[in-house]
Amino acid sequence: MTITLRADCHKDYLDAFLRRYWFAPPVALWRAIEARVLSALEFPLPLLDFGCGDGLFTQVVFGQADGLYGCDIAPRELPAARDSGVYRHGVQFADGHHLPYRDSTFGTVYSNSVIEHIPDPQHVLPELARVLRPGGLLVMTVPSDQFRRLLDGVARAADKQAAERYARSVDALLAHHHYHTADEWRVLLASVGIRLTYVSYYVAPEAVRRWDRMNQQFGIGRRSLFNLLASPRLRRLGYQKVMARVVHRYLLPRLRPYYDAPARDCGGGMLVVGEKLANAAS
Repeated sequence: MTITLRADCHKDYLDAFLRRYWFAPPVALWRAIEARVLSALEFPLPLLDFGCGDGLFTQVVFGQADGLYGCDIAPRELPAARDSGVYRHGVQFADGHHLPYRDSTFGTVYSNSVIEHIPDPQHVLPELARVLRPGGLLVMTVPSDQFRRLLDGVARAADKQAAERYARSVDALLAHHHYHTADEWRVLLASVGIRLTYVSYYVAPEAVRRWDRMNQQFGIGRRSLFNLLASPRLRRLGYQKVMARVVHRYLLPRLRPYYDAPARDCGGGMLVVGEKLANAAS
């Protein structure tokens, strides 16, 4: 019998992430929508969180569930991931080109907003497929092929050249290297013995534009008064607990319509799910 893990599909993820990411409200909105999308899935265990970061996202989504492993290429993130208590089977430093796990170890390899930061995913996907057991699932959330054109700065640009300059600035800020279509993901996954079984958009167009405006408003990736006041270096002054409550109370009702907006056939994010074929080589 296959043991599976499922997140709470009734949880208010917007409330949860605004509490955790009060210092980065645009991140809170995007992560909340991702979490709600993922909560509709079942994840066969054991599960590898590829690119786990500090573990905060997975902690909000899955809590203290058993059967989770984590790995990341950023050494500074690993202590927080280990301390989170989420990954009871350990957290390891790992380059996606050479994962420290045996063939066919996992029922699920799950990667939230990671693959777009890898310049050569075609050289990483073979490793993700190798550590999956036959019938196991590869679950990825990535920016969609619609992401750039849905940006508020692109929609408001004076001409195509200005729109492209703005889109490139966002690519550079977020370290995004590619935006694949569903058909392109189908081909990439097929090359490593994984059959694309489900793909859907998330983050509705109006939510992408609101997210982009908030990046400007709150100075994400840039210097701003908000960033200064929210800096961890000032935590000892004690005022940030009040600031966090104010941000949460103010933004929760204002972001609710964007959290609830359906993406349907167009959205800034893409959920990609594939199944490893039984005859695929490990």
